[in-house]
Amino acid sequence: MKITFLGSGGVTGTPVWNCNCPACVSDNPKNKRFRSSLLVKINDKNVIIDFGPDFSHQLLRNNVRKIDYAFLTHAHTDHCAGYDQFGSAENCVIMMPKDVATEFFGGKDGKGTIKDYLLARSSSLKIEDFAPLIIDGVKIDTVKLQHQKDFAPNPTPCYGYIFRSPNFAFAYCSDYNKILEPEKLKGLDLLISDGSGWENRGTGHVGVKGSIEVFNEIKPKKMIITHISHKVEHDELCEFLKDYPNISAAYDGLVLDCV
Repeated sequence: MKITFLGSGGVTGTPVWNCNCPACVSDNPKNKRFRSSLLVKINDKNVIIDFGPDFSHQLLRNNVRKIDYAFLTHAHTDHCAGYDQFGSAENCVIMMPKDVATEFFGGKDGKGTIKDYLLARSSSLKIEDFAPLIIDGVKIDTVKLQHQKDFAPNPTPCYGYIFRSPNFAFAYCSDYNKILEPEKLKGLDLLISDGSGWENRGTGHVGVKGSIEVFNEIKPKKMIITHISHKVEHDELCEFLKDYPNISAAYDGLVLDCV
């Protein structure tokens, strides 16, 4: 497997219009963040996790010519607003848990206008409820997360995705304030985790400091922080993480060979 961070930013991306915080005015290219999205290459198969409003730019920048599978973590717009790009996809399977599909597609049983639009645009596109699957020997499953914002009456259905090959296991959990199935995350080589702000302030995110607590609880070999708020400047984050040698910060374009 090979992992590419197509985007590592939080809900707004970085820079934010009309913001003069250190990250937004920085010349450091690692502070230029598209909304969070991941490309997992498994041999010749391309798997996308999340497709936010920057999705077309991310595909073009990284020369992604085909998508075999696309998974959605949850139906917030910073993770799904680029869905229209799948109208140009061929032989792609879009998968998500049923409760995420109901919220994303809308309508009875999640059959709304978005689904109709996509299927009309691409005759070879498939849209399915997620079920554990194996792609070229890599086992893929979900982990249920809690993504509860103080200002929302109910939590948003939200999941992470776990990839386990014979040699490497990682999980992608970009948005959460609690892991509801921690037993599924045992034995990870890498956990990619929420970095939306320094700490949880009722926005449904554990933030950087909360992810460090999760690292100490789950005990993966390594952790990478993603979904990084524009209020968190890259060099400042790296300096803070010097005390945690197995935790590092993502940035757009970061590539990892999972061996």
